[in-house]
Amino acid sequence: MTTAIKDADKVSDVHDNPPWYARNPDGKIILGAVPDRLLCYPELQRRGIVLREPMKPGVAFRSFAIDDGPPNRGFVVKVLDLDTEELEIYERLLNHLNSPQNHTIPCEIVRSGHPMLIMPLLTRIELMIAGRGSSLSGLLDIFYQLIEGLAYLHQHSIAHMDLCPGNVAGALEPQSDFHASLKFWQVYIYDFDTSLQFAHGPGRQHAITLPESQIPPPSGLTYFDPYSWDVYCLGHLLDELMDHYVALHTKSPPWLLRRYARWLIGNERGCTSVCRCRPTAKGALRVMSAMRSVASLLEWCSSLCETISHTLFPNH
Repeated sequence: MTTAIKDADKVSDVHDNPPWYARNPDGKIILGAVPDRLLCYPELQRRGIVLREPMKPGVAFRSFAIDDGPPNRGFVVKVLDLDTEELEIYERLLNHLNSPQNHTIPCEIVRSGHPMLIMPLLTRIELMIAGRGSSLSGLLDIFYQLIEGLAYLHQHSIAHMDLCPGNVAGALEPQSDFHASLKFWQVYIYDFDTSLQFAHGPGRQHAITLPESQIPPPSGLTYFDPYSWDVYCLGHLLDELMDHYVALHTKSPPWLLRRYARWLIGNERGCTSVCRCRPTAKGALRVMSAMRSVASLLEWCSSLCETISHTLFPNH
């Protein structure tokens, strides 16, 4: 590696988009390491943030290794690609974190040099299923928050375009002394690097060419109504989380939840204009709200019956 290349890895350039890779002396990329330019980044040093390993090589890095330190006590630093709409989307969403419907992960945009995000290190969504998701009402609450967050994005004409387990997370511990912006048991949505903003909202936006995503499109389609695509991905996300629920708790969720996920996935007909193959996120939220109310009533009735039984028949 030449001196010029070595220096380029240490100094941020406002026009230098990711990936930022660590390299060994012969110039080969080291995927499991943090580049010197981030280790020496003045703003991170000022805050005492020492990055340990990549979460997404060349793009996102965390301050705790995966087995080093408790959840919610570390940071994630993401180098923003200025050729995407991610920076502008975060600028919009972070101005409205006081809205309870906004499930954007609280973070800070650092602009000293190339723009990057500093955000709390959260817990994988699957671990929320292991905790709060052990009860039906808890599982429905997690689902409700995911749908609510997506509906909020769509309300502001933003399509996430890559909704999947890797792009949602939760705050399992109330670390108000460490990350004051986090809310206990809150579900958060992040990674807007393939997200798009539109002039029209759901029900008016025609199909677009799909960007790369972690969930494959049905029937090899390359175009989709972007809002409908988000709902399609949401259905697969809920289905996958229910698989985790079964594996963790050795019991199946109510059949109606599986039907609900299939309703979101829909029966794709390859619409080239506004898609009608599945509900909107707003419509899905209304139905999930009703399901939560029914589940809460059933759990209350079950608890009441159990209390009455113990009162009347204490020896049974």
